[in-house]
Amino acid sequence: MEAVIYILIFILCYLISGIIHELGHIIVGLANGWKFYLLVIGPLGIKADENGKIKFYFEKQIAMWGGVGGTVPKSANVDNIRIWSNVLLGGPLASIVMGVIFLPLGIITNNIVLILLGAMPLGMGIMCALPIPLKTGVGTYSDGGRWSRLHKGGQEANEEIALFKLTENRITGGDFLNIDLKSIESLIKSKEIGIQYYGYYYKFQYYKARGNEEEMKLAIQKMEDIKSKVSSIVVMDCKID
Repeated sequence: MEAVIYILIFILCYLISGIIHELGHIIVGLANGWKFYLLVIGPLGIKADENGKIKFYFEKQIAMWGGVGGTVPKSANVDNIRIWSNVLLGGPLASIVMGVIFLPLGIITNNIVLILLGAMPLGMGIMCALPIPLKTGVGTYSDGGRWSRLHKGGQEANEEIALFKLTENRITGGDFLNIDLKSIESLIKSKEIGIQYYGYYYKFQYYKARGNEEEMKLAIQKMEDIKSKVSSIVVMDCKID
């Protein structure tokens, strides 16, 4: 019975640590005028619909159970890249601050709950902040990895900027007819198979908007060729109607 209690405490502390991390991302986004979009911790999710109404749901994608929190721009804006750069660091910073507060308290009081509430977010924050090739469930890099790629310049920065701008266009209801084909090509040139998949998805949307069925079919075929190597989260995100 005691072992069960410790397991439940461990799970609860992990969920709380995850919520704080994702809220760090969300708070930075909201503070910069973006709107709430999604929060997933474990199998439970909260999502805003097109009208901004908040809905609770059960997240079926296990890869997202580790935690996902996001805000989205209300409109396309040249300043959004800078804001997004700060949003990326919001989660790790929130985790590290929580860890620095709770871990010493746990050690001083010899309280296992406080120790876990300090050690878990501290470890989570440091791992997510480091620019290491750590992948997340959505098929891209960790927060620090993406921030590093964004500021490194070259192909990696082009990929991150292109992925952000194309996603921004989709979320803010932009017209695929006017998206930059160079951004799409940046994704297709990526060494990361998941990013390539996004590239072909946006290429499909680009030519769909132009009514070019031949190019649409070629893009779909490319997606099918690499689909088995791509995260299920990315596949679901790039679902073709």
